[in-house]
Amino acid sequence: MRNLLKKLLNFYIKSSIHVALAVLALAKISLLSTAADQEYTLLIFIFFSALSAYNFIKFFPLFKSQKFSFSTALIPLLTLIAFLISGAVIFLLPSLVVAFALLGGFLVLGYAVPFQSTLSNWRSKKGWKMYLVVLSWLCLTVGVPLASAELFEAALFFKLALVQGIYIFVAILPFEIGDLNSDAATLQTLPKTLGVKRVKILGILLLLFGSVIAVLSFGFASPFVKSSLITFFILGLSLWRSNKNQSAFFARFWVEGIPILWCILIYYF
Repeated sequence: MRNLLKKLLNFYIKSSIHVALAVLALAKISLLSTAADQEYTLLIFIFFSALSAYNFIKFFPLFKSQKFSFSTALIPLLTLIAFLISGAVIFLLPSLVVAFALLGGFLVLGYAVPFQSTLSNWRSKKGWKMYLVVLSWLCLTVGVPLASAELFEAALFFKLALVQGIYIFVAILPFEIGDLNSDAATLQTLPKTLGVKRVKILGILLLLFGSVIAVLSFGFASPFVKSSLITFFILGLSLWRSNKNQSAFFARFWVEGIPILWCILIYYF
């Protein structure tokens, strides 16, 4: 039974179900800030889009080589099903939602696929990896939810994008630190260029800045701000504890799951 549970947990994380739920939680946080129609249709689209996009990024070399076995075919099959569901649901969504979704899809392609044979993908460009991830997440977690409302609120979009963008950026840092031993030397991540300690300090300062922006934008008494302050504190502690020899589950399960807690806290407050 213990081995079965471990295998199920590994599949849950490796298949990107966990990260898709995290994206869904951030999108739900944005939806709670605006009056939007077709909420359940939208959430279905966001979840399956995130699932298919992240599996495409992670397993693109496998798709390209077409070297499938029984043990590796299940996740590509899940990815295909998720892509077909999101592709069918997108026709039920407003045009502005589709525009944000297509922009996010373009960023995902740039992250994973070389556009010129003589060049690597955007992910391997110096300093681009984190920004591509942040922008692609924001398309789904802020752009798509707010675009589904009858009236798109540009001011609210920029406020939420700034707060969530800071969160996403800092949440990537424990992954970057944990991957120090495995990342290619040409991949100039922040921990490699600044050092682990400076990256941690940078992350904490950004979280403090994001907390101030949240309070000034939404008011200290709002459920969004109360939950954000707790969430940012937890993320700060997680970042400070991260190291290059951390457990494989530390970032990919615990840190990745913080947005789910954030969403729950908003309902609590």
